[in-house]
Order: sequence, then structure tokens, then C-alpha cells
Amino acid sequence: MNKNSVKKLFFLAISVIDFNFIVNKKLISILACLTCTFFFGFSQENFDSAYKSDTKNSNENTEKSKVAAQVTLQKAKKDNNIVQIIKAYEEFVTYYSHTPTAIKYTDSIIMLSKNANLTDYPAEGYLLKGIQLYYNTDYTAALDNFALANNLALESQNIDQQISVRHYIGLLKNVSNETSEALKIFQENLKFILDNEYEKKNPEQYLKSLFALADSYNKNKNFEAAELAHQKGIEASLAHPSQYLYPWFLTSYGITSYYKENYSKGRDSLLKAATYFTQNEKALCSTYLFTYKCLVAQKETNEAITYLNKIDSIYQLTPKVIFQAREAYEFLNQEYKANGDRLNQLEAIEKLLVVDKIIEENYQNLGKLIVKKYDTPLLISEKEELINELENSNFLSQKTITVLIILSALLSIIIFYYVRRNTIYKKRFESLMKKYENNEQLKDKAIRKIPATDAKENLGLSSDIVDAVLVKLDKFEKSHKYTKKNYTLTKLAKELDTNSTYLSKIINYTKGINFANYMNELRIDYAISQLKENKLFRSYTIKAIALEVGFNNAQSFSIAFHRKTGIHPSYFLKQLENQELKTTA
Repeated sequence: MNKNSVKKLFFLAISVIDFNFIVNKKLISILACLTCTFFFGFSQENFDSAYKSDTKNSNENTEKSKVAAQVTLQKAKKDNNIVQIIKAYEEFVTYYSHTPTAIKYTDSIIMLSKNANLTDYPAEGYLLKGIQLYYNTDYTAALDNFALANNLALESQNIDQQISVRHYIGLLKNVSNETSEALKIFQENLKFILDNEYEKKNPEQYLKSLFALADSYNKNKNFEAAELAHQKGIEASLAHPSQYLYPWFLTSYGITSYYKENYSKGRDSLLKAATYFTQNEKALCSTYLFTYKCLVAQKETNEAITYLNKIDSIYQLTPKVIFQAREAYEFLNQEYKANGDRLNQLEAIEKLLVVDKIIEENYQNLGKLIVKKYDTPLLISEKEELINELENSNFLSQKTITVLIILSALLSIIIFYYVRRNTIYKKRFESLMKKYENNEQLKDKAIRKIPATDAKENLGLSSDIVDAVLVKLDKFEKSHKYTKKNYTLTKLAKELDTNSTYLSKIINYTKGINFANYMNELRIDYAISQLKENKLFRSYTIKAIALEVGFNNAQSFSIAFHRKTGIHPSYFLKQLENQELKTTA
């Protein structure tokens, strides 16, 4: 691969990570007024593409791979071979994919490789963890790990990792309803793969990218392009030795057929794909949703409703299908309302409100607010009308009353949670302001001298070397050079006339944190100081502030800011603005 290609992908990768995840401020303010409009809906027209190749004959092969991984791990531990231990852990990640156990193995990979000086690690560990978190619908944590993997991949110019990070950022864009941006990412990724004949080196990544593109065409309602991409994908997956992603292409092709109003073909494709998804509940529920839609379009409503009930049954056992369950409850609400089945309609609304609460608590920071299919006030109003109707006809069961009491208690708990969180944030802000009075964090401080015995025992260096580096490090901090972007350990070591190993040890020992966190701490301290003292600085956007103090994007700045202060930069800015208004009033 030539340098121009590497450079191009480098800048593409940076541009992908640069998008904001925001909190639903309007929703929180409504909660503060003690209203009940604190749920928002998630419209999941297509399924999340968690690429686990479920096939009918895969169990035997995966069991063999598990046994092989156990043998490899035992031998590697006996030989103290870190590389082979990591490879064994990766096999376990594959075996336990889509489960919390897989995430634990990725943590082991990260911990083991952090200080092992391996070319592709710990970036590969963060990437694998992000993927597994994505599979388990922990999207915010997945993003954090993709960001870490991306930064390390850029430093090492690992093209494979950059392509994979971009791929999953595209999937997260789909989750946060930024489908047009996701489509652009998948188009660029596939073009890069084909232009560089990368599909020969990694046919699985090629199929992933082709599937993501086909699915993205569906989401963007370009069904002609989607159909062509699916046909190409089905052909390529069938030619793959393990028919990689064939059931996924089949499912997505069924969705395309539904949108093109070819309902019989769509239903056939979806039901055929469902036979492959015995171990993947999310995919199975997605096929059921569109099977329901095809059947409704063919006026086979009674049979269609059975697929919604199947999704409900799966959700009771597997909470990770919550988005598919939400859509199923919406449809059940509509069906029961049309049939005049008030009790079942009330039950569907109650389930819908419960899943909305969970989504609100766990997924509200995923980016743009996901479009609602139902306004919560409307749902609550409809629910109250149903209750009155049932009471008037003496048809309200004791079970329903109990559910309503529980729901009211849950409402109170949620309101209390938001009020309490706001109080905690306010206390953290006041504590932070007091801490940074008179630029306390940036005052000149005496350079810490390291006793010769400590330097030798803990660092393996002479105290003269350590002290000399600390003096230069102090000058570096006072000059605010850390506000420059893409400052690496190697670059700083060169400027301080030392080597990166020495510098890393000294920073870890004297500052108590690694180099990356050390740079983040300096930048956050500087940002807080500037925001307090510089009115012009407060007028900047979060992204502009992030770039000004040395971060590559707003997201990494927000994560670092919250990690250090316990509050988000947007909240900090809002409180500063309120203080200023009080002062001028």
C-alpha cells in the first residue's frame, strides 16, 4: 500500500470519529417540572448488523475451536508466551462472541498486551472489546473503545484496524439514526477495499462492508441499489468456504423485497434466514418483525401477530432485543386497538412504557435523538382512557391495578433519579470552581525531586536523569505546548532530549498516570482555566474548545472532561453562563 493511500485513510478515520453524542436536555427539563414525559421511542426499521456467522453446522466446529484454544492457552502459559496467550484469548472471544464472557476475554487481552510492546496491541484488544460491546448493545462503551483503538491504529498506521473501526462507527451511526452519514462511510470503506484489492487479503471484511452497504441502502430507501448489492453479496457469500454472512444477506434481501412490495419473496427469504439464527436472538427478532410486516401487507393479520408474540417471548428471556421488542409492542398496541381488545392493548402500552424507560436510561447519549413513533404524553393519555373505560365496565383486574401501582412507583423513582443527579452535578461543579480558584491547577509548583534510591529502585534510572527530565517537563507544561494536536510520547521524548522509555517511566512514577492520561489531564486543566477566565473562549463550540486545547475531536474531549470532573463540558459551560447572568443581573 502506498503512502498516499495510508494518508487518505488516516484522514478519513479522523473525520469519522468526529461526531457529537448529546443528552436530551429538553427531556430532563420536563422531568424537573414533574411531568411524566420521560420516555422516548426508538424506531428500529432494520436490524443491527452484529456479524456472527450462524450456520446449521457450526456447533461442532466451534466446539473444536474451543478445545484447541484451551490446549493453546495451557501450553502458552507454561512457556510464558504472551503472543500465544493472546491468540488463545482471541479464540475464546470468537467462541463466546455476543456474550458478556467475550468482553471479559477482551479485557484480558488488553491487560496482557498493554506493556508487552506488541505492534498491533493493545489496539486490537480495544477493537475487539468495542465489537463485543456493540454486539451486547452497550453502544456508549463500544464507542469509547473504538476511539481508543482508532488513536492507536493511527499511530501505528494499522490499516486493517482503521478499516474495522470505520466500519463499526458506521454501524453506530445507524443506531443513532444518522443513516446518510453511515452510508457515506460504508461507500468509502468498500471503495478503498476494492481500489486496493483488499477483498483478496480479507474476504470476510469485504463481505462485511458489502453487507453494511446493502443494509445502509435499505435504511436510506435506495432499494434498487440495495437489491443489486444484496444479489452481489449473496453470490459472494455462497462462494465463501463457510458461506460467510449468507443468512444476513438473505435477511436484508427479504427486507428490500418488503419495501419493493414483493411480499411473498420477502417472507420466503426472511423465514429461510430465520432457520440459521438459532443462536442469535437479535437477528431472529428482526426477521420476525419483517415477516409480520409482509404478512400484514398480504392481509394475513392473525398469523402476523404470532410473530410479534414470539418477539415478546424472546425479550422476556433476552433483554438485548429491546429495540425489536419496542417495535413489536407498538404494532401489538395498534393491532389490539383496531380489534377492540382493550385488556391486551393496555398490556402492550405498559410494556412499551417500560422498555422506553430502559432505553431512556441506557441509550440517551447515542447521538441525535431517535425519532419517536409515539409521543409519551399521548401514550399515557391513551392508557388513562383505557383504564377509565375498563373501570366503568367493571372489567379492570387486580393484576392490572398492581401493574399500575408498580408503574407509578417506577415513575417516582425515575423523577427522583434525575433530580438527584442534577443535585450531584451541581455540587461537582461548585467543588470544581472552588478547586480551580486563582488557577490553582496551573500555579507554578516546585519541581518534585526524586531521591537517588527511589529513582534507582523504582525506575532503574539515576536521579540526575530523572531530575533533568522533570525540569524540562515542567517547562513543557508552563509553555502549554500540550495544546498541540497529535502529541506523541516519542515526539515529546525527542523534544526533552531523552528516550520514550525513560519518559514513560518518569511520567508514570511522578504523575501516577500514563502518558495519554497525563496529556489529557493537562489539556482539561487548561480548558477549565480558559473557560473560567476567558469570556471569548466560552463562546466557542465544544468541538472548537476540544481542538483548541489539543484534542482531535469533541467526543474524546468530552470523555476526558467527564472522567476528570464527573460532569460533561456542556453542563460546565451552562453553569458558567448562569453564573455570568446572575453577576450581570
